[in-house]
Amino acid sequence: MGGMKARLAAFLEYFRTHPVQRRTLLGIAATLLLGSGLLVWLLVPYLKTFGDIGAGPENAPSRLYGAPTVLEVGREARVSRLGAELAVLGYRPSEGDTLPAGRFRAGDDSLAVRLRRRMTPEGPVPGQLLTVQVERGRIEGLRVDGQPVERVALEAPVLATWYGDEARERWPVRVADLPEHVVQAVLAAEDDSFYWHPGVSPTGIARAALVNLRKGEVSQGGSTLTQQLVKNVFLTHERSFFRKIREAVIAVAVEAQHSKRDILQSYLNGIYMGGGRGVQYYGLGAVARAYFGKDATELTLEEAALLAGAIKAPAVYSPLQHPEKARARRDEVLRRMAELKWIDAATLERALRAPVETAPLRLGGRLAPHFGDAMAAEARERFGLRRLGNQGHHLFSTLRLPEQALAEEAVADVLDDLDRRGRRGRRTTPEPLEAALLSVDPATGAILAYVGGRDYERSEFDRVSQARRQAGSVFKPIVLVAALEAGDTSPATLLDDKPLTLKAGGKSWTPRNSDGAYRGPITARRAMEQSRNVPLVRLAMDVGLDQVAATARRMGIAGPMEEVPALPLGSAGVSPREVATVYATLASGGLRPTVHGLSLVLDPKMQPVQDLRPPTAEQALDPKVAFVATAVLEGVVRRGTAAGVRRYRISGALAGKTGTTNEARDSWFAGYRPDRVTVVWVGHDNPASTRFSGSRAALPIWGRYMKEALPEMDGDDFPEPEGIERATICPDSGLRARADCPAKIREAFLPGQPPNKVCGLEHLPPIDPDAPDFGERLGGWLKRKLGKVFGDN
Repeated sequence: MGGMKARLAAFLEYFRTHPVQRRTLLGIAATLLLGSGLLVWLLVPYLKTFGDIGAGPENAPSRLYGAPTVLEVGREARVSRLGAELAVLGYRPSEGDTLPAGRFRAGDDSLAVRLRRRMTPEGPVPGQLLTVQVERGRIEGLRVDGQPVERVALEAPVLATWYGDEARERWPVRVADLPEHVVQAVLAAEDDSFYWHPGVSPTGIARAALVNLRKGEVSQGGSTLTQQLVKNVFLTHERSFFRKIREAVIAVAVEAQHSKRDILQSYLNGIYMGGGRGVQYYGLGAVARAYFGKDATELTLEEAALLAGAIKAPAVYSPLQHPEKARARRDEVLRRMAELKWIDAATLERALRAPVETAPLRLGGRLAPHFGDAMAAEARERFGLRRLGNQGHHLFSTLRLPEQALAEEAVADVLDDLDRRGRRGRRTTPEPLEAALLSVDPATGAILAYVGGRDYERSEFDRVSQARRQAGSVFKPIVLVAALEAGDTSPATLLDDKPLTLKAGGKSWTPRNSDGAYRGPITARRAMEQSRNVPLVRLAMDVGLDQVAATARRMGIAGPMEEVPALPLGSAGVSPREVATVYATLASGGLRPTVHGLSLVLDPKMQPVQDLRPPTAEQALDPKVAFVATAVLEGVVRRGTAAGVRRYRISGALAGKTGTTNEARDSWFAGYRPDRVTVVWVGHDNPASTRFSGSRAALPIWGRYMKEALPEMDGDDFPEPEGIERATICPDSGLRARADCPAKIREAFLPGQPPNKVCGLEHLPPIDPDAPDFGERLGGWLKRKLGKVFGDN
């Protein structure tokens, strides 16, 4: 310890008595301190990001995918329709001997397609050669890369893309997945010594310095690939000596901290490659799709060389805008690859002869825009994703793009026709009609088609989920369900269809039927089939408006409902989404599904995001009650206000209800089959009268869509739960039918509800003037009736 003190004292004494040495040491220390500070200051942009060079996929846009079309042996299929679906996905027909990625070849009964690398819920799947054999309208055989399979899914369509503040399109790639010639083409074009330099190239800097000195300005940078990455990620594009110094210092730091593979990967995903239609292409993955309609992993040698050559000046060397310049630059890159011995002479000659063939794929835009907005809201509510722009999430949805196209076409065509008819006889031209269509799988609640309006560019307002319009008569089945649950009502129960006045809010209210007439006693079935207002109001008042409202909530109406006498006639505002939930509850045997559109969300690392509110179904109704109500609604389609459905020749059992509000402001049709529920609303946003009933406006859209969208169904009936009782009923009396009752219905009842009494009505004989005994039978009937009135003599 004493020796240490002595040495320190001696050093201080020397330092005090030798001023020259003292100044030298202080200068060195100051220089070191100043140099360290300058170095830290130069590295500030890099240090701010904690050294993140963006090698991962986190800064890519989030995307919404539709449900892929699934091909299965034995399933119905047409080659022409498969070709049309592939065309929508950006696949192109090919007549050549080989099938590049993104191309297909269709024959009379076969189809071959080279599927692109595509995203699935399990992560990316590499490209495959798929062949489909079709015989007599059904898939006879499927082969993937030559191996027979029973089932295969096509590419999932991108329905929506969420960018950050700028529309930067990115499709991240991994260097490990890229063919060697893709990486070599980029290095040949931009930095062939990339794997050997420490981040800067002394020879490149010297060469650029000479050029800059001659010109007296910074016109050439001599940048390595790492320096370009630094400029793009951390710095501006300002041309100055100071920026070049900072760029070189950060480049060396990047090389010291990161692997060459990570640096290259970040470069390939972040380099600017031009743009189009309001979208900027960043990275090789985006521009490979934009120009060639394929994934970057599927680029040929000549395609890779063309894209690598375009890095220098994307606008100048775009193969879409300047194909000749793009080809000349491509050939430069190919020759440089040959000089570096990365390709041989034969390969070079073959590539130089190849023409520039593009297959542009539109990036950005939305194929189902209202649905995209709805799914952004669902992602917030279910998965806690408050921001999607540039977050790199993959949202997989249940929507089927081919059915979406059919739905949009049906809406557009029918509304155009209604607008033409609506203008007839009017002095002023009314506003164009609007519509909403929602189609769901009642078993799961999965959304299959979603049209929130006629034109998203004209109006982004979503009429499926955001609009609340009076329900009209589509609410009436809820009244029937409430009455069935109360236990005193069956489809054969007689209701009074006669004038009725009620007190509501201190005022008198008199409901009326749409035709202004009254029919006297009428069965609940006929009241529903003919949409009679008065008897159904009476039924609701007997059950209790509170019970009707409670039943509506259980079945899916979430909004406010005033318990007023007009409630059974649909006075409450509802959304088509809520109506779809109500009818899906009936179609699924009382099991109320959660209508939803997202099936899975993956984060940028392909890990599932936790579903905070999974779409679970609840048993809202007794299956027997749901079945009996459905049996009544089948009658609405067979012989009631929705009988127009029959002309569409849709297979399978069908049930549904039309709805028209006061002055025809809202036109509805909600119809279903055991495997599908579709709801259509038509009206004005203002709202004003459409002059069209539900059967004339909404039903035709429903029919056109369902006819094309639904596959043939083998069964003709809704599944019947245990405990249902049957009886043949006379629809005039609601009692068991006699043999001579002119009309009979095989009615479904809850346990213990079938009537015991037999019909006692005297029916007018069926009119058949050609029958030989018609006059005798009619005379006998008149004699019996007159005898009862005047007495028998």
